[in-house]
Order: sequence, then C-alpha cells, then structure tokens
Amino acid sequence: MNRASRLAGPLLLCCLAGCAANHAAPPTTAPPAATAARSERTAVLLAINDVYRIEGVEGGTIGSLARVRTLREKLEREHPDLLVLHAGDLLFPSFLSRTFNGEQMIDVLNDLDGDPKGFDERMFAVFGNHEFDKDKMKDAPLLDNRVAESQFRWVNGNVVFAEGADGRPLIAGENLARSWLVESGGIRIGLFGLTVDVKRPEYASQFQDPIETARQLTAALRKQGAEVVVALTHLNARDDRRLLATLGADGPDLIIGGHDHQHMACDAGGRKVFKADADARTATVVRLTLGANKKLGIDYRLEPLTSRVAKDCAVDGKVQSWLALHEGLFCGQEAGKNGTPLVPNCLEKAMGSSKAPLEAEESKIRSSETNLGDWIADRMVETFAACGAQAAFINSGSLRLNQDLPAGPITRRNVEELFAYPTPLYLLRLKGSTLQQVTAHAIAGWPGSGNWLQIAGFSFVHNTAGQKVSDVELVASGGKRPVQPDEDVLVVTNNYLFDPSGDRDGYTMLDPSLVVQGCAINGKDLKADIVIPALQAAGGIEPRTDGRIRQVPEQTDVDPCAGAPVP
Repeated sequence: MNRASRLAGPLLLCCLAGCAANHAAPPTTAPPAATAARSERTAVLLAINDVYRIEGVEGGTIGSLARVRTLREKLEREHPDLLVLHAGDLLFPSFLSRTFNGEQMIDVLNDLDGDPKGFDERMFAVFGNHEFDKDKMKDAPLLDNRVAESQFRWVNGNVVFAEGADGRPLIAGENLARSWLVESGGIRIGLFGLTVDVKRPEYASQFQDPIETARQLTAALRKQGAEVVVALTHLNARDDRRLLATLGADGPDLIIGGHDHQHMACDAGGRKVFKADADARTATVVRLTLGANKKLGIDYRLEPLTSRVAKDCAVDGKVQSWLALHEGLFCGQEAGKNGTPLVPNCLEKAMGSSKAPLEAEESKIRSSETNLGDWIADRMVETFAACGAQAAFINSGSLRLNQDLPAGPITRRNVEELFAYPTPLYLLRLKGSTLQQVTAHAIAGWPGSGNWLQIAGFSFVHNTAGQKVSDVELVASGGKRPVQPDEDVLVVTNNYLFDPSGDRDGYTMLDPSLVVQGCAINGKDLKADIVIPALQAAGGIEPRTDGRIRQVPEQTDVDPCAGAPVP
C-alpha cells in the first residue's frame, strides 16, 4: 500500500472532530479590467515563515496549517485573488522530516488553496537555509523532487544551482524562477526571492549578493510593469533593513521575511519589513492600497492562529493522517532496533517528568535564561566532570521544541522534537578571552536569534539597552570570580559551534583545535546519552533559573527591530 492509500481513510474522519469544513470551490481571480477601473485598488497578502510542524505546537492548539487554510479561506471571501507567501524553512528540520524528507509538508501545503489536485497560481515560497539541510551533491534530486511536487511557485533570486551533465540546473522546474509578476486586486505585483548564505549545499555554485540582486530584480520587474515590488526573503532582520536602507527607491517597496522566528514590523526609510512567528503561531496579513495618484499605502496586522481559529477539516484530516503514519513507522523502527515488542503510541510514552513548567518556547529560550536551558547545560557539565569540565554552553537554535511544557510527563515526542539534529558534545580548552568573545557573540541579533546561549558554570550581565556584555564570571562551589583573559577554561559544547564545515552560528572564534584530546566522553550525544538517561533516572526534575544570565534592564516587550540597528 502506498502512502496516498494509507492517508486516504483518516481524511474522512476529520469532520467528526469539530474542525471547519470548507466545501466552497477554489476562488477565481477577479476580472482585471473591472478591478483596474476602480480609482483605488487593493491587494492583500497572507504570509507565514519558518513552519516546521504541519500540526502546530502545544498539542495542536496553536498554529497548524489547517488554521492557515481557514484564515486564507476567510480572507478570500473579500479578496478572491489573495496572494499567499511562505518566507522559507519548511522542508527541514522537523521530527517528521527525519522520516519523510519534507514530503509531508509539501503535501499539506498543496491543500492550502482547497484544491488538493490543482495548481495554486497564487502561492509563492522562497528557499530557507534549512531547505539545504540535505546538502550533499547526492541530495540534489531530493530537493528537486520536492520542488516538482509543489503545486505552487518557488521564487529564488540569488541562489545559483550547479548544472548537471545535461546542462540543466540540478534544482529547476517550471514552477521555480528568480521572479514572478502577478496581478492581485488589480495591482501588478512583482515578487522575487532572497536566501541567507549560511548553509551552502554542494549543489549550489554561488549565493549572489542580496543587495545587488534586489537592485537588479527590482529594476527588471518595474520594467516589466510591476507597480509594487515585494521581496520574499529568508534573511536576518538586520540584513533586510540594510537592504531597504541601502537601495531606497531602487529597491522593493516592502519585504515579507523569515529566518528570525518572531514577529516584527520594522521600518527602514519608509519601507517595511514584516515577519510572523515560527510554526505559524501567527500569520502576517498585509493590505496594499494603490490610489489614483499611484501612492502606495501599506497596512499590516498580525493574526494569532490560536484555538479561536477553527482548523479546516480537510487539511487537518491530512495532517492527522501524516502524524499517524509517522508514529507507526517510528514505533516500528524503535521496536526493531531494541528487539522489544512494538509499543503502539510509543511517542506518548513518558521519558520522565517535571515538577515545574519548562520554558522552551522560542521567544524565551532564544532571548533569556530558561529553566530547561539551565537543566540541559547543567547535565552537560555533570557528564563531563570526569574530564574536568568547568562550564558549558549550547546555542538555543539547537533546542527546537518551540513550546513550553506544563508540569507533568515529558514524552518521547517532546524529547525528539527538542533535538532536531544529532548533538555530539565535546570538551574544549578555551582562553578566558575566548569565552568573553563567545558571550559577546551570544547577544548578536538578540532577541530571537538561534545563537543565543543557554549556559552553566559561568555567568554574565547582558545590557539589553546598549547591547553589551559585562561581568563574565566563572561559577564554582566557592562562589563567583571574574574570568581572567589568559586563564584556561574547560567548556563543554556541541560540535556544531566549532565545526568549520558549517556556519557555526557565527562562533568563528571556535574550531576543532580547541578540543581536549584524551577525554573519553567526547562525542556523547546530548539527547540519547545524556538527556534521556537523566530524565529516566530522576524521580522528577524541578529546574529553576538562578540568574546566570542577568539582563539589565530586565527585558519586557522588547522590540525586535530595535535589537538590530542598521549601520
């Protein structure tokens, strides 16, 4: 039986679960001539970004592509030629994609127009850096297949893919182009895409400069008749704003972006950058109004996708089918590896429990000290104590649960979703001056950046107003003391942060030469060898923060645009 057959049956059960049925035919585009006759024309854009879970988070009560479909259908009642944009990071990483390589995400996104079989002329996606997680030359067909399976368009302005023996780019297709010109609400809108150069796969020969690419593509689209130019980007907010500030009128009118994982509406010389929260916790809705005088008006709102928004019946049915198929395959594979009988619903098996709620939602774990981050970093130091470990740090981008956990059981699913990648740990010998550089880089892009650290064995003060780090101190049984620049400090961290084959999340001061040779524990995996055994051995954990990262002034309702000034 193929996957399509296995998925078909459960779709019929969806409407019994209280989700929103949508029996309307897919909307058709309003006649351009009639729309253009109005003195004022309006187009509406619906955008999401960095969506890793088809089902949403917090037990499906927040996010989910089924709610995105409901919101789209609602908006299309008034704006039948609504444009839907995805600002990248959709194929990887996710728990399901370890099994399906993003097939499940494309299959569900194909249903966002209400027509599982038809091509969606009004949906566009850009590559995120995680689209290239499978980065070897042999993986090129996988990405090429995902693009071919997409019943929507991809826009790629600056990634140049290598050519195969037939002269065709290794990633190509009729639905993939550098830019597109589309009409919505009688407005001719030009779209182009830009992707951040932090994950360069072997099958990409070049990442062209985003600013120059934007300049060229904006000019080309305006020459083709675009009245409004929109850049769909997967860049850092700082780079989005720099692009708009640098190009001015020679650049796009607005940016719909991703990569930062938290919502923002930033201004750069009168032009705008809009982003939503990761995992479709929110969606961006932008209204573009073009008056008879050609003056562009831009209105924006953020739509929370909570339980108040009903899930579309058909889309949620497909989501639940993929989840059921995945759990069956995962539990079967686990039974095969361990030689134990198959345990149905093994992902709901408790690995341990917590007596306190655990903080892991990204706006917290990527911006402040959290109790879960403290507990994990403490276990890292504890495990490497035999090798003399004094401290530990891990980048928050490696802790990808993106939801708080209530007090109570911690399931296998929770643990698997927390660690999207293998996380081998190593002991490094750092100079105190290097540890100070590490802490200084931890605040780059704050708040919301994955390079923010969760730490143990040392502390620092983060001046949130001036974006500075001070008072880096080692913590031992005798209390705290300042880190001396020339002293050696033995620190545990994950290999991603010092492996030069990747982007290291910007921690370029770290490299493999710093690994302490002879430590027999080097290479232990954080999830399998440390976290799961620690949870199983504890009678219930109860982690608390203890001020190892002190933020002054204490962060409250931080504006993410203010955290990344444009030089």
